Amino acid sequence: MRRRLALTVCGSILVLMTACNSPVSTPTTVTVTAPPTAAPPPTCGPDEATALQSALAKLPPEPVTGRGWQNTPIGGNYNPCADLSTILVMIQGGTASSPVQALMFHRGTYLGTGTSKAYGFTSLDAARSTGDTVVLDYATPGECDACAPAAVTSVRYQWQGDHVEMLDPPPPS
Repeated sequence: MRRRLALTVCGSILVLMTACNSPVSTPTTVTVTAPPTAAPPPTCGPDEATALQSALAKLPPEPVTGRGWQNTPIGGNYNPCADLSTILVMIQGGTASSPVQALMFHRGTYLGTGTSKAYGFTSLDAARSTGDTVVLDYATPGECDACAPAAVTSVRYQWQGDHVEMLDPPPPS
């Protein structure tokens, strides 16, 4: 029995010595290189309500009527990330034929108005407008406000990298 116990103890010691003498595994260092990052996305401006309020604070009253501008848009394609977008506003208390101004924005920053004079019957041609071009239709009234327009003048405005350019002649006065 003693022999068996000595044999068991010796076997256990041998196992422990083998385990302690085995080579220690060293951690492997893996270097991961991240793919190059793309250019940062363009800076975007504020939401439409904030941009509109900021622009209206800089816009003087309409000179013919002396009225200020409504703080609710009647149209537009405002996009805080677009190179060029617009918000259309009408004078306070206006009707369908009342003066409308197109407020122009570059990535949410107010640039000014499309024309120095406000025109009635102004609308956005959304189908022809893009991220850098705004197309406005200026209708020349017919014989009455409810009548079909006598003519429609389309005017394209395009962002040129640092300013807006009117690509077509303005509507007749």
